[in-house]
Amino acid sequence: MSVLAWFKQRLQRPEQQAELHTAFPQALMPNLSLPDRQVYPPVLPMAKANIFGYQMHCLLTYEGKEALDRLLRESGFKILPALTEHFSGLIEHSTNETSLILSQYIDFYGVCINLVTNDNALIMALVNFKSTPPNPWESFPDIDPDTLGSLQGNIDFWCNYFWRPYWLSLSDTERLQYPENWREFSDYH
Repeated sequence: MSVLAWFKQRLQRPEQQAELHTAFPQALMPNLSLPDRQVYPPVLPMAKANIFGYQMHCLLTYEGKEALDRLLRESGFKILPALTEHFSGLIEHSTNETSLILSQYIDFYGVCINLVTNDNALIMALVNFKSTPPNPWESFPDIDPDTLGSLQGNIDFWCNYFWRPYWLSLSDTERLQYPENWREFSDYH
């Protein structure tokens, strides 16, 4: 379940709507200046359905997810789900009034993450957090990129929400580490 779907589900019930508005009030919305060009995964401001925070949506390798969990713990979010556990919920900070909504599930040979937080220190740490998704041939071992035209289904979702943001964050030199057929696929899609 995506974070937005989780929001909608929560917002349909008045008692849960109050919980989310309490966790992410406008008064606690950080006013940050983010760099124009960010590393992957990007962090973006979010103010939807009166939920005020910053969002990071990405696909991480298992090692990247472990590094993210360390960063979350160091930022004061101590109670986290297991690495491979499907989870979607609210996590409160151990010492201040900031919050984190985390949604995670296993797919594409990695861990799909969607998180929203209003914790200033965590947001700045996330802006500097650099990670990578699994390689395309790991996410889709049976796909030959030379045979792909228009994309549909899982590969379209993966490409638009995970791979393309990652690809666009890379320098020309970093892109050279990928096989030519995946570079051509990535430049085309």
